[in-house]
Amino acid sequence: MAVTAKLKIILQANEIVVAESEDELLWRRVLTAIQGGSPPLDDRAAADGNDVEDVVNNAPPKGGVEKFAKALGVTTAALVGACEPTREPPYLVLDAKSWEAFKKNTPPRGLNSVAGLQLAGTLLCVWFKHGGITGRPTQAQALAVLGSIGVTDKNPSRSIKNCTWLQSRPDGIQINPAETSKAERVAKAFVQKATPSFEE
Repeated sequence: MAVTAKLKIILQANEIVVAESEDELLWRRVLTAIQGGSPPLDDRAAADGNDVEDVVNNAPPKGGVEKFAKALGVTTAALVGACEPTREPPYLVLDAKSWEAFKKNTPPRGLNSVAGLQLAGTLLCVWFKHGGITGRPTQAQALAVLGSIGVTDKNPSRSIKNCTWLQSRPDGIQINPAETSKAERVAKAFVQKATPSFEE
């Protein structure tokens, strides 16, 4: 007599269950990815109209991560790998290898340098806009994003003030509307582990 097994995908953070699903399409694609197949979640998004984050209980509104990726001109899988967008603080968890590559591709000071807080603030601003998160991100939230990889900024206010594409407001930070393209190019460079293009 044949036995039919019921498979379940469980997402855990340490010992805490964050989400679980019995979706057959999802577990088949996850199994394919684990076994070295092509990235499955983008295919799932294309197949049924759902975005990667829809498999997580605290997911952003449908299509949020996909819109974020589209705004930067990168794949959803690359974006998730570089900064893991979520609806819960710290909102982004930076990938240490992406950070290392980004710092190697930008000068430490002077023209075309990008401070850590400037990068974190930029990524947060773009994510809040496309992820349906209300309000503006704050310096404290940008510092928390940096903290996800053990980095800090000794003078966050100065970092924002010295950034042409970010503006400080009483309730947080925002992208300067006249510098939106530059901000998106910086964020894209981080995701792609590339050198930001500051040329228009």
